[in-house]
Formats: sequence, C-alpha cells, structure tokens
Amino acid sequence: MQTLPATRPLRQRPRPATRCKGSKVEQTSPRTAGIIANGFLRHQFLPKYEVSTKLPRRELIETTYFKSVKRLSAYYDIQAINVNNYPYPYNVVLSDWDISRKMRRKGRYRELKLEETDDLKITLSVKETINTGSDLYYIPLASLYKCLQDENNTCAKLLLGVCVYLYRKAGVCHYRDSESYICYLYDIMDNWIEDDRESMDDADYKEQRANLDEMFAIGDKLEVILGKEEHLLQLQTIIKTAEAKNQFEKACVKLAKETLAIWMEFPYANLYQHITQNEEDDEDDYYGDGKIQVTDYISFIGETSGNVYETMINMTNDDFNERSGVQDFEATVVFDKAKGKYKDELAYEGKVIAIIDELCNLLNELP
Repeated sequence: MQTLPATRPLRQRPRPATRCKGSKVEQTSPRTAGIIANGFLRHQFLPKYEVSTKLPRRELIETTYFKSVKRLSAYYDIQAINVNNYPYPYNVVLSDWDISRKMRRKGRYRELKLEETDDLKITLSVKETINTGSDLYYIPLASLYKCLQDENNTCAKLLLGVCVYLYRKAGVCHYRDSESYICYLYDIMDNWIEDDRESMDDADYKEQRANLDEMFAIGDKLEVILGKEEHLLQLQTIIKTAEAKNQFEKACVKLAKETLAIWMEFPYANLYQHITQNEEDDEDDYYGDGKIQVTDYISFIGETSGNVYETMINMTNDDFNERSGVQDFEATVVFDKAKGKYKDELAYEGKVIAIIDELCNLLNELP
C-alpha cells in the first residue's frame, strides 16, 4: 500500500484537499456573421505545420513510423488515413493528427508520442490516462460504523465487505493512518481548535471538539475491523442470504457482487500498479507545489458533512490550487512490435474508481 511520507512538518499555512476545476473563460460576445459560401461548408481543412530548420532523417522516420502505425491501427482497431500522396514531413504530421483524433475515448486520455531513444532509434507509443476530473473520492465511515451496531443490518455488512476489499486489497488509505493525507488534515484541525479555544464561543468549541473526537474514535475502531480479511471472505455468504426488498438493498447486493468479481478477475492488483513517481520529486516539492497524489484524493474519511468537513474542504481547495498537477493512473504501450488485440491496461483502476463512486453514494444513503 502506497502512503504519503511519514515525516510531515506542521506549517502555519494549512496544507489541505479538493481538486478544483480551472476558471472558465467568458463567452465571446456574439457578432453578426459575414457572408458564407456554401462551398466553404463542404471543404475539409487539414492541419497546418511550420517546417523546422532541422528535420530528422526521412528514411529513419518514415520506415519506423509507418510500421508502428500499422501495428497501432491493428491494436486499437482504427483505420489510419492514407498519407502516401503527401510529402515528408507533412505525411507524418497528418498521420499523427489523424490517429490522435481517432483514439479519443470518453473518460480516457490517450497521448500519441513519437520519440527518439538514446541509441537514435525511433519509437511510437501511446500513453493512456484515466481522467478522474476534479473529483475527490473520500469514503465516509461514520454512517457505516453506526449502522454496524445493528447486527441485523445486512446492507451495512455488505458495504463493510466492500470497504475491507478497498482497504486490504486495493490499498485505499485510512484516515487514522498517521502517514495519510486526511490524517494530516484532521491533526491540523485538532491543533486549530485547541489553539483558538480561548477566542471561541464555548458552545462552538464543545461542538467541534466533540465532532472531531467522535471521528477519531470511529476511525480507530473501524481501522481494526477493516484490517480483518474475514469480513471480505464472508461477503459471498452474506450475498446469498441477503433478501433485497427495495432498490437500496438491491444496489448494496449489486455492489458487493461487483467487488467480488473484481477481486476474482484481478486477484493481485492494487491502485498503485500504474502510478508514475517522479524521481526528481523531493520533500520540499511535495509540501510546496508538487503534484496532487492519488493518496490525497482517494481515501477513507470520517464523514462528508458538517462543519468539520466543510473546513477540511476549504483547506484542500487552498492546498490543491497551489499544486503543479495531478498524479494519475497511466499506462504506456510501445509499438516496437505487434501487440495483438487491445488490452485495457487500466481496466482495474477504472472499475475500482466506479466501485468507490457508488460506495460513497450508498454510504450517504444508509438509514
């Protein structure tokens, strides 16, 4: 399980957690359209390029590139454009533009890369990235813990099994793990409450103190429970005996089945198998303007409502807005030889993210 650095210097500036979308550019004011000829609408404009003063050798590029294009086209099952009638290097530029356009897929970013290696060989590759947008995948545990106090609550047991899988197998961080990002945020808030005690209204202090202490207590108890694989092993039995009477109960059973199916299909997989760690990143980069880590935006949390959570979200917004980027799930396929049929290298991560998304919805609906 990949976690954040163990040593975290506390700073006066909050180092918090929500990824924010960039500001939208204002829409251009409408203008009266000019006269448009019908032929213009039927014309297809090809991309432009500027000729560089220094071009790679034509025989080196064309031979390797178009062989790789053939392999890539077979792998992704796309029909590449015929560029035989175009001069070099425009034939390569046009082919690159065409393939990049045809490889687009909803929820998945694909980047076509043509590179020269240290031994002067040309390689064509595709880097696939799961696009998680600006979402936070914070799994609330307080409602689950309270429902588990009822031994007859089948839905709570089903969702517990899903959480155990995510914790023990997928590697989702627990917020009471001292190395986790959410634990760091809770510690910051704990310090704030005590430091501002004299200036706070007594009722306000007691409310925040009680809420934070409750999250700590629930987290400590559930961390022990989530560490027991028996709850995951019993999931199949609970599914068979469950009598779903409404849509919510049916959704819980369905999610539990999907979780077991992922475990069977990917018995040794976890969320960190396709994470690229920048070797140049150091401690200062991480706490300064480094990337938002997967462990920062995917984690268990106490609850996702109330004053404590609202404060935490404000902290994360401030922090993430200062980061240089986002650590995503990435897989690269190099077409130096035939690859056969397409294989989704990020299938596991995509399915686990979908599981987490649905789990959060169900946990928030627990009666």
